[in-house]
Amino acid sequence: MNIAVAYENGQIAANLGSCKSFLIVTVEGREPTGKRMAKVEGEGTTALLQLANLEKIDVLICGSLGLAIRNALEMIGVLLVPGCEGAPEEAVAKFIVGEKQGDPTLLEIGREEDPDDPMACMHDCAKCAGCGPIEILKQIPVEEVK
Repeated sequence: MNIAVAYENGQIAANLGSCKSFLIVTVEGREPTGKRMAKVEGEGTTALLQLANLEKIDVLICGSLGLAIRNALEMIGVLLVPGCEGAPEEAVAKFIVGEKQGDPTLLEIGREEDPDDPMACMHDCAKCAGCGPIEILKQIPVEEVK
């Protein structure tokens, strides 16, 4: 398992959106086996998603995060531990042993249930294929093939 921690000046970064460095800890079983630093190449949500994919991130420990990046990371299967602060290594150790930390209510803000949102992306993913295009396609009549 790879656990990433938003990293800034030796501490957990206060805001995931502006974070450019991540401490990535590899864990096997319940034991850390390695750690490395990774840099985000580029700007915005896409750059962070690329890093999560390339580094095979399973868990992300961070401070605050926006709705769009939260939804995108959850859609690719990253477990989020938001609202954390302090030393990155300490946060990883707490996660490994199952100690509660951070503020899980950050993940509840902005949730909405919408039966017309099959991807459960809360309409915050720039009209992904599961939302906008489906609604538009439903409105276009089907022409008969001659």
